[in-house]
Amino acid sequence: MLSSFAKGSLKAIFSNFIWVCIAGYFVYHIIIGGRGIISWTILSHEADQLESDLSKLRSENEFLNNKIKGMRSDSLDLDLLEEQAEKILGFCYAEDTVVLLPQSM
Repeated sequence: MLSSFAKGSLKAIFSNFIWVCIAGYFVYHIIIGGRGIISWTILSHEADQLESDLSKLRSENEFLNNKIKGMRSDSLDLDLLEEQAEKILGFCYAEDTVVLLPQSM
């Protein structure tokens, strides 16, 4: 049979063990859990990367919108139209000089 001192000591050890387990559970989830510190750093890095991609896409969108605005009939930029015709259709004037370069392989 256990003495009352041993029973009290065993009860205290068990109680402390439970508290340590509960604290360990919360510490684990604060650090490693789905909303923990490690997840937060990974998500913040991904957010920075996406912000960078968004700014690149916005600048590209602005560039393309300016090109589209220059090709509208109410504000047609003839130089831009000529440049596009040369690129896409292979158009050139008779007085243009064409220099063919060998293709590098």
